[in-house]
Amino acid sequence: MKLFSKLALVVFALTFTISAFAVRKEVTLATDSTLNGQKLAAGDYTLDYQIHGDTADVKLLRNKKTVASATGQVVAHDNSGDYTAFVKSNDAAILEIQPAKEKSAIRFSSEAGGGN
Repeated sequence: MKLFSKLALVVFALTFTISAFAVRKEVTLATDSTLNGQKLAAGDYTLDYQIHGDTADVKLLRNKKTVASATGQVVAHDNSGDYTAFVKSNDAAILEIQPAKEKSAIRFSSEAGGGN
């Protein structure tokens, strides 16, 4: 019986550590942008992302429909702001998303951001 209890605890711990961490936030793009080559008009969106270890699957939704998606690297971020921030290239490609009140950011390769 003790072996079963220990095994159940290990399975529970593994399930918890490898499960995805999902977040949904309302955000506003102040200017036209691109994500993964997909054009995004300035305006309000729902940012939906799931963290899987050191990567994150990101979707931007408008009127409950996915309008852009990409996979990025989760990186530590020293500052956590009150608002979600978008770091963009000179050609308006989203390079990084810094979610509000989080100590991490999601960084995209230049190809995923849509830049050169």
